[in-house]
Amino acid sequence: MSYIEINGNIIIKNLKKVLDTCQKQSVSLTVVTKFSTSYPGLVKLLCENSVDSIADTNAVNFAHPDLVPPPRCKRSLIKTTLKYILAIPGLAPARRVDRIFVSDETLLAAVEALPWDMRPETVLVAESGDLRDGFYMSDIPAIAAHYGNARVTGVAANFACLSGRMPDVAIVRELADCAAALPACRNGLPTVSVGGTVVYKLLESGGLGGAVTELRMGEGIFFGYDSSSALPLEGFDHDAFTLYGEIVEIREKMIAPVKNAGHTAFGGEAAPRKSGRRRCAVLDFGLLGASMYDLKPLDGGVETAGQTYDFTIVDITESRESYRTGGFIPFRAMYAAGARAFLNPYIERVLV
Repeated sequence: MSYIEINGNIIIKNLKKVLDTCQKQSVSLTVVTKFSTSYPGLVKLLCENSVDSIADTNAVNFAHPDLVPPPRCKRSLIKTTLKYILAIPGLAPARRVDRIFVSDETLLAAVEALPWDMRPETVLVAESGDLRDGFYMSDIPAIAAHYGNARVTGVAANFACLSGRMPDVAIVRELADCAAALPACRNGLPTVSVGGTVVYKLLESGGLGGAVTELRMGEGIFFGYDSSSALPLEGFDHDAFTLYGEIVEIREKMIAPVKNAGHTAFGGEAAPRKSGRRRCAVLDFGLLGASMYDLKPLDGGVETAGQTYDFTIVDITESRESYRTGGFIPFRAMYAAGARAFLNPYIERVLV
C-alpha cells in the first residue's frame, strides 16, 4: 500500500520562519490545512508549535473524531455552504467552527437567523480582481450594516486563485479602507485577512505594514513553494512530503509504437516513451492518488512513463537500485500531489 511520509521537522522550520515574519509585521497567522483535509496529526503538530488559528474549506474535515485542537486554536471555514450554516444548531459545540468567510447575502441571512450564542464570527470576502468570489468592496459597508446581527468582524481577499491577479500595496490598502468603514470597527479593530502564500513576499518586505491584520497561508509552510508565482520561497525547505509508491509488478517490456492505438484512459494520446527493451515497474497509485506532474522521483535513475487512474508506470532501466515487487519507490510530492494523496483513503499517512 502506498503511503505519504510527512517530515514534521521541516514543517516546523518553515512555520517558525513565517511566524517570525508575521510577528515583526504585527500580523496574526492562520495556517490553511485544507490540502491535508486537516489531518489530525498535522494539526496537533501545528498547535504544539505556536499556531492558534487554522482554516479549511470543508466542515467535514473539522468533524474528524481524532481532531481535537486545544481551545485556544480557533477554526475557520474559508468556504462556507448554506447547508453547513443551517446545520449549526444540531452540531455539538465542539464541532462548530469559530469563524466563517462568506460572500453571499443568502448566507448572511442564514447566519443572522441562528441563535446568538451559536453565531460564528463572520468575515466578508471581497472581490479583489481575481474574479473568483467576493462582494464588491463598495457594497460591503452597506451589506454589513444591513446584516448587523451577523457578527461581521472584518473583510478578506484572495489573490491569484482563478485569474492570476497578484496582490499589491494599492489593492491591500483599498481592502483596509473597506474594513475601516465597517460598523464593527466602532467596537474594535476589524480583521483585514489576506491569502495565501502569494502575499508572503509582500508582507516580508514590509509593504503591508499597518494595512493587514491576518495572513492565511498553507502551501509556503508545508511545501516552501508559491504556485501563484511559480517559484520556491527563498530560505524555505521543500521536501516535507515524500510519497512512496508500492511496486506491484516489475517486468522487462519491448517499448515500441503501438499499432492501431486508441486513446488512453484519460481520452488523449499516449506520451512518447524511450524505445527498446526497458525494465518497468507498476506502482499501486494512479492519478486519483497523485498526479505524476507534481511528483519528482528521488532516484535519478527512475523516469515516470505514465499513469492511469489506478496505476503509475515508471521506467527503472537506468536505476542502480535493486527494486523488488512489494518494495517502494519514493517521490518528492508538491502541493497538488500531496493534496490528492491526503484525499485518497488508499494512501496511508505517516508523520515522522
